[in-house]
Amino acid sequence: MKLQHIFKTLPLLAGMMLGAASCDYIHEDLEPCDHFLHFSYTYNMKEADAFVPEMTNQATAKQVELFIYDEAGQFLRSQTISGAELESNRIQLDLEPGTYQLLAWAGLNDTDYTWTKPAADSSIGDWQMAVKEENGQVGRELLGLFQGSLKLEIPSDGETDNTLPMVKNTNKIRLVLIDANGGTELKAEDFAISATTQNGDLDEANQPISAETITWQPYYQAVESVQSADGSVTYQAVCAELNTLRLLDDSPTSLTLRYAKEDEEPFLNVNLTDLLLLTKMESHDMEAQEYLDRQDEYVITAYLDMVGGKAHCLEIIVNDWTIRLDDVNLGREE
Repeated sequence: MKLQHIFKTLPLLAGMMLGAASCDYIHEDLEPCDHFLHFSYTYNMKEADAFVPEMTNQATAKQVELFIYDEAGQFLRSQTISGAELESNRIQLDLEPGTYQLLAWAGLNDTDYTWTKPAADSSIGDWQMAVKEENGQVGRELLGLFQGSLKLEIPSDGETDNTLPMVKNTNKIRLVLIDANGGTELKAEDFAISATTQNGDLDEANQPISAETITWQPYYQAVESVQSADGSVTYQAVCAELNTLRLLDDSPTSLTLRYAKEDEEPFLNVNLTDLLLLTKMESHDMEAQEYLDRQDEYVITAYLDMVGGKAHCLEIIVNDWTIRLDDVNLGREE
């Protein structure tokens, strides 16, 4: 080998040796390798990573609770990620080489939820959370709740950068009840609005634990108005918002709207998930459950005929999809 070739090769070999020896858990005189974790929320309709904006835009509970278990699922320790660390979304993990199970929940807070505080002898299967309810009812706005899990391998050498995918477990539904007859005065308290699900708790695998019915009441309900194009007629609308925990395709749900001032029976009584699934476009190449998990906000607009002091539903628009109804009860066939 020519001498000049040897001189050209030496820097390359030296760089390779230096890189190989830059971090090592075996040699005590070397710094341990860095291992990083970041969270990703692309399981939405846009398939764009919205995790940091979703978390930092919340009023409170801007943190992730990270629970670390060993390969067998025994609890090791927990870590809270918030502030600048959450905004940078690059969390350094101080872990020895081995196999771990990571469980992450973002948005947990004492106002909205209860959850397991893992102890030294607990396992990952012991983890549970539930929405705080009162007599089976929830009438407040929930902060966004996210869940994710990851089996993590920490090698004996070399740095790693790992992604923990998250899913959103809270939904918001806005209802707009418009009187098709201009000039009719509406009062927000004249309408009783509620939704029911059989999902108020989740386990570590993001599956419901019990089948108890939860009734979701509006956390916002008020009268708003809109004018005709020429400004000659004013139409009033009762606008309301409520939320639910994760919606499941194979679980019973309902949405009921009743004119409480006059009617004993609801003028709309439908299976909520069936109604929302009508908005899934044919081009969406996904199962019903995936659509329900990806879509987290819905707007339901109902046009009413209030003539005679009764509420009659003329048509419903859900996320821009028009559904014409006539005293319909939309539900699954038995």
